[in-house]
Amino acid sequence: MAKTKKKKGKKAKKLSSAEKLQLQTKRAHFRDIRSIFATCGFKRVASASDKEFTYDGTTSDFDDVLICENIVVLSECTIHQSSELSNHLKKKKVLYDKVQKDIPTFLDFMDKTFPDFLAAKDPRYQPHHFRVVIVYCARNPISTELKEEVPGIKYLDYHVVRYFKAITDRVRESARYELFNFLGLSKRDIGANVISPAAASTTSYKGSILPEGQSHFPPGYKVVSFYVTPAALLERCYVLRKDGWGDDDGLYQRMISRTKVEAIRKYLLSKKRVFINNIIVTLPSNTQLTRDNGHTIDPSKITQTEPGNIQLPSEYNSIGLIDGQHRVFSYYEGGKDETAINLLRLQQNLLVTGIIYPQGLSQPDRSKFEATLFLEINATQTNARSDLKQAIGVLLHPFSLDSIARQVVNALNDKGALGGEFERYFFDKGKIKTTTIVSYGLKPIIKLGGDDSLFKAWTKADKQKLIDTPNAALVLDYVKFCSSEINLFISAIKANLPSERWTADKKVRGRMLTTTILNGFIVCLRLLVQHQKLHSFDWYRGKLDSAALGKFQFSSYKSSQYGSLGQDLYKNFFDK
Repeated sequence: MAKTKKKKGKKAKKLSSAEKLQLQTKRAHFRDIRSIFATCGFKRVASASDKEFTYDGTTSDFDDVLICENIVVLSECTIHQSSELSNHLKKKKVLYDKVQKDIPTFLDFMDKTFPDFLAAKDPRYQPHHFRVVIVYCARNPISTELKEEVPGIKYLDYHVVRYFKAITDRVRESARYELFNFLGLSKRDIGANVISPAAASTTSYKGSILPEGQSHFPPGYKVVSFYVTPAALLERCYVLRKDGWGDDDGLYQRMISRTKVEAIRKYLLSKKRVFINNIIVTLPSNTQLTRDNGHTIDPSKITQTEPGNIQLPSEYNSIGLIDGQHRVFSYYEGGKDETAINLLRLQQNLLVTGIIYPQGLSQPDRSKFEATLFLEINATQTNARSDLKQAIGVLLHPFSLDSIARQVVNALNDKGALGGEFERYFFDKGKIKTTTIVSYGLKPIIKLGGDDSLFKAWTKADKQKLIDTPNAALVLDYVKFCSSEINLFISAIKANLPSERWTADKKVRGRMLTTTILNGFIVCLRLLVQHQKLHSFDWYRGKLDSAALGKFQFSSYKSSQYGSLGQDLYKNFFDK
């Protein structure tokens, strides 16, 4: 009897190395995003995720459909190259517009199309209670112009993904309040608050109120001290971390340290007691100060410290945490020992000193005040790192030479020969550190005077105003001019060198992107400015003979010998 031959299954296509890497990148990107939302309490509706559907004549899908209480997040994840994102996003915009036009109708469509979506929703919430947020998660950079063409959605850029992944890994479920803030949601939008908006909007804490005359802060700033549970602080606080997702110019604090948080958490669990030093915060201007009889206390009219009630608004992200983020976040929700730490989170009290903002204070002024206070505290304790001081300087002293130089680095890092080569975020590894470049390379070449400064070569008619009466627009113009001239010169050098050497990777022999070499290039450009030899890209490239540049012994210049390097580059290639 003849044997029946088994049909051979179709062989899977063998992937190239590049395709394997792309697949790994995609999986890691999707995994990180799903981990962030899962840690913050969102549940993925698998049957509705990555499933094609047709809604109002448009056929499309969402990579992830996520639900937390009455919040629905529709997530699109992509690893498309930046050049491909415009086409991809604009196609998706057709569906996004239809969803946002009539959210109750879209939710009804989802209920009928995906039964698991309906089952995942809490029956307490009516259609008008739901908040829908569309999140676009691109692995590669999206231009600001493209984002402006497709408004109304949240862009979870890659550096923000890395930030939230780090935060959720460190403080677990307590990261959800910041994620809500990123999604544009306030406490009144979430959970039971959306059903009963008339619930208590403030919580009262017993404390002490300092007379304005004794605080030595400007008029209108009020200083109070009170005890509050870690749970109440975790729900309300925010930290302006310089690696975060907000406005770069308003961010200054360090990324939270997992090691420090876990060490404090271990102490809390073993000793069962709080640290005996206070937390420094800023409080919103609508914080009320009252006596037990309900009468308002005016700190400008009292002459000695008085007891009182501090009425804190019950709102997420309303208390600025200036000093003590590790002590507060050591009480984070989730993780091992949650049962034991939960008791401490609700029972223990932290001593807080709070500064209440005056009414009408602008957000930039608030950020400047918080940054100044942070720097004052750290200057006498753990002394902030130089790069952190420079970042704060851009906020506090935007017209100083340090700040202008820092902005030039940022501009060089945005595009050109040095685009993406400087450290920008906490997770950047193997890139150029900026502090030395700012201090010893850029400041001397952008100084507002001298024959070897780009300021002399700048043809702006009213450039003297940058010295006499500086303003943000003039600084921006000067930053653009300086970064353009530096980029022209550096690009010509890059064009005359093997591409594999244009890296900061320490494993690459003969790498060019070190602080010593880059500062040497800038010193050479200063000499060109001094001898009035600023030129075009082609002129520089012609002078920088490829063979001679390739043989130049860059490695013989160590550490701070960038001055000698710059002079030797000038003599070899331009002083003829």
